[in-house]
Amino acid sequence: MKLTIIRHAESVGNFEGRWQGHQDFPLSDSGIQQAQKLHKSFVNSQLSPSYVYSSPLSRTLSTAEIAFPNYKIITISDLIERDTGIFSGKTALDIKQQFPEIAEQFAVTKDLNFVPEAENKYDLMKRANKVIDFLIKGHNQSDEIVVFSHGGLMIYLIAVILGTNRIWKTKILNTSIFEFEIDSDNWMGSNNLSSDFEILKFSDLNHLNE
Repeated sequence: MKLTIIRHAESVGNFEGRWQGHQDFPLSDSGIQQAQKLHKSFVNSQLSPSYVYSSPLSRTLSTAEIAFPNYKIITISDLIERDTGIFSGKTALDIKQQFPEIAEQFAVTKDLNFVPEAENKYDLMKRANKVIDFLIKGHNQSDEIVVFSHGGLMIYLIAVILGTNRIWKTKILNTSIFEFEIDSDNWMGSNNLSSDFEILKFSDLNHLNE
């Protein structure tokens, strides 16, 4: 099974430097161009996925629709971005002005768990496990799956794929591509020494230079 996970193209929220979370922002003009370059790259590589899944937020769904205009895009609510609580929709300056004490604490901890109304990392990991469980158990070994999601969730999805509870800080820029070859028949550990697991791409952005 080949599993490809892609972060959405640049949104207006990205361009304006806003925390987005569950708030919905459309793609920026630059984001539309990035998604078009994804499409061109996939055409050139003759990628023909069995299924294409996306977060329902418009910045992600629009990226998927531009990249795969002739495919049915299936939305999955669990692919949505991490809820950033009271930071959602705000710039760093907004947060500093409106929530000075929380902003000061966050500058030290970098931990959204201390941000009111934000989704905690334990619930986020549960959600990531649920998504990967569906993607691997719910499909065949011969399938090629493409998923469009968000940077905040993707670091957890990657941790689940790699079989670690450790969350690595990973630079995931807009339209970054992560591609994995997975032995779905041995996913549950019946053969932990299987060599049929491979990282094919990791935060790949070569398509933007084509």
